[in-house]
Amino acid sequence: MAEETDGIEEAFEGQLRVLVTAAAQVGERIVRAREEAQRRAQATSEQEARELGSRLAAEQRAARAELGNVYRSDWWDRATPEQIGHTYQVARAWSQEDPEAVRAESRMRDELRTRYGVDVNQTHADPAAVRAAVERAEHDRAQADADRVRAAADSAEAARLVQQADREDARAEQARAAAEHEPDPDQRARATADADQRETSAGGAREEGRSPYDSAERRSATASELEAKGIDRELVASRMHADVAQAKPAGEAVKGAPAVAGAKARKGRGRGPQVQRTGLDR
Repeated sequence: MAEETDGIEEAFEGQLRVLVTAAAQVGERIVRAREEAQRRAQATSEQEARELGSRLAAEQRAARAELGNVYRSDWWDRATPEQIGHTYQVARAWSQEDPEAVRAESRMRDELRTRYGVDVNQTHADPAAVRAAVERAEHDRAQADADRVRAAADSAEAARLVQQADREDARAEQARAAAEHEPDPDQRARATADADQRETSAGGAREEGRSPYDSAERRSATASELEAKGIDRELVASRMHADVAQAKPAGEAVKGAPAVAGAKARKGRGRGPQVQRTGLDR
């Protein structure tokens, strides 16, 4: 008599097959999009090419950090299908440029085959479900790109406002010093008023510069990025709450935090956690 199951393991592995298949396709699209972006940047200007190179270098460092999880048994024991799918997508996206990604992809192939019986070359995943997962991943990736552009613009504007505030502070200090050594009462009063006005202007610029950073949109984009890297949603939520209270970058708050998923650990091909919404780039 066949052993009866509650269907959790089968659902977990079915979702995993879909997400791994979709991840491979999205990873290949990312490679092509990156190559096209590099060609456009090089054709535009050396500065744009340098800026793109710097951004890609930062993305590659982040990718290596995420791919380091695949060598940890505890990560595999706790990882959800979405986290596994996203990490496989990252490996595929960098496998043509980074030997570390090649090794990580090979390790994932071995783990997927050993733990779940999933052959990434023949997953036998439902084509319609794969198409839907790819569409969601592409939508989420486009949204993440838009968030990144907006965050970069906010950061640049904040830096400009801080520089403006520094200039106003320096001028206020000069006016204050001039007032102290000014024998004429009227001139002294005007210099003092000028110093007060510039200090007020500097304070306003600094406050305005903090606003783009301390925004709901920035926190939402940061939370999505952290979750995509495998950090538990509850941990991300608590860090974002602390971020609101302390005005501290959430990325710093979770630095070094383990990628956990709140679900009971699995051994071998044991039961996985409750199956989540199918998607890659959450």
